[in-house]
Amino acid sequence: MSNGHTSLPLYSPVLIVGAGPTGLSLAVELARRNIECLLIDRRPEPLPFDRATVIHSRSLEIFESMGVIDVFLEQGHLMRGFNIFAYGQIVAQTDFNGLECRHPYDLNLSENETEEILTERLVALGGAVARGWELSSLEQSESHVTAQLRSTNGTEQTVTADWLVGTDGIHSRVRESCGIDVDGHRYLRRWGVIDGHLKDWQHAPDRAAIQIEAPALNPIPLPRGRWRIYFRADDEMDNEVLLEQINAGLEILSPGSRLHEPDEPMLYHTYRQLSAHYQSGRVLLAGDAAHACSPIEGHGMNMGIHDSFNLGWKLALVIQGTADAKLLESYEQERRPAAAAVGASGDIAEELRSIPNDPASVERVKRALCVMLTTSRGQLQAAQAESELEFHYRDSPLVSGYHVAGDEARQHWFGPLPGDCTPDAGPLLKSGSAEAVQLSQLICNEGHNLLWMATDQTEVPDFENFHHILQACGEFWIISTAPPPEFLPESSLQECWLHDVEGKVHARFGVIDASLFLIRPDGHIAFRSEPPELARVASYFENLFN
Repeated sequence: MSNGHTSLPLYSPVLIVGAGPTGLSLAVELARRNIECLLIDRRPEPLPFDRATVIHSRSLEIFESMGVIDVFLEQGHLMRGFNIFAYGQIVAQTDFNGLECRHPYDLNLSENETEEILTERLVALGGAVARGWELSSLEQSESHVTAQLRSTNGTEQTVTADWLVGTDGIHSRVRESCGIDVDGHRYLRRWGVIDGHLKDWQHAPDRAAIQIEAPALNPIPLPRGRWRIYFRADDEMDNEVLLEQINAGLEILSPGSRLHEPDEPMLYHTYRQLSAHYQSGRVLLAGDAAHACSPIEGHGMNMGIHDSFNLGWKLALVIQGTADAKLLESYEQERRPAAAAVGASGDIAEELRSIPNDPASVERVKRALCVMLTTSRGQLQAAQAESELEFHYRDSPLVSGYHVAGDEARQHWFGPLPGDCTPDAGPLLKSGSAEAVQLSQLICNEGHNLLWMATDQTEVPDFENFHHILQACGEFWIISTAPPPEFLPESSLQECWLHDVEGKVHARFGVIDASLFLIRPDGHIAFRSEPPELARVASYFENLFN
């Protein structure tokens, strides 16, 4: 880590402005692919405390691909659901255990600790954060971006980059410098957050609590026995009154509970925002610079991480000269609709949490939540929304499908469609090995993954004319419900043959007849073909790169 007293390189392929979780995730994704970048942040030191807490299931899958999941699981606190309270009684709840994914839970960890883990990963990959530098202005041409940077000690420096990515937050200087319009609104009431220990808490330590009536507390468990409490705050309220209000709310949720050893409360305004565009020439936006949402559902930080996971592999292909710059247009096409959906959902949640403090209003919200969460189906839908696993890119120009019987037959496909997140399943046995693996463990790499889904030993691909396709893929696997035959036309096929012993992978993918799935580097399905046709995969890559 460097600071504003250290000079910066005069040129970098990518300049990233803002070293929060979004900027760090993008830097890690580029470093994994051996792309140099310059990551700057205006703060001389990382913040010792930040607001975001909850890491959802999809983000945990992303961290697994980044190679940091073990550290996160070691340092974070597993949260398996939440209870909703009205006047001290649990009226509805959601359980994450029903999620069919590798991480059926939320992981709670303060945002500053998330940044520490990502920074350590970036350094291990040969990168660094240049702290104490901020963007003053930028100009761009058809071939590069010229950025004027200023350090905390007043030093100014010019840096030229092929691409610049603004991950500099809701009041983005990068967005402002490009003249990109932003639409949205500020929520009327402020939110507050405070950390501390809860003495005599009577509810499960792996579940959050949501209080409908005032003071509308939202206690969330943290590592090391601490809790983070979100609450509504009036502008004129001082800290002593705040603590009295919080303890009064805790007494209702759990009689006898009080907040001990609290930190200083932090009060803040929240916004819903959406930038008109995510790209202007050679400048791109990600995270809060591109969008912002209510903190109620915990999507803000996660959405920024997903932005970077989507953008990183595409930007790397462009910088390497493998793909045309037009590939980057798909970034906005895929990520902006997701941000719009989250923003709209946040508005609904804000409305539910901003009701008048009277029994009739509380009772109405209670009935609405019971309608949504009484059934197991409703609880599963709420858990899926929380997990962010359901976000898809089905309308993206980067995904497609083929069925020999025509487009109408594709409407009857079971399992994930092109653009969906790849589901996890297993066990899979490698040829000559007794050790079983999950599919997610096989596709955690930097490139595309080709899955040839066979239903017997005879459905073996002919690679004689398609070696160039395999070179474009990170990995190739034959997944069959049958073990490999004793003789294969190529010995390399033996090494990539996986036996779907229980048929669970085929079932999760909706495979009845032999099929093919091409998985993108970000884990979304790029192409699905029934039957498998490698020539169409070749056409897909030709369109992707050109």
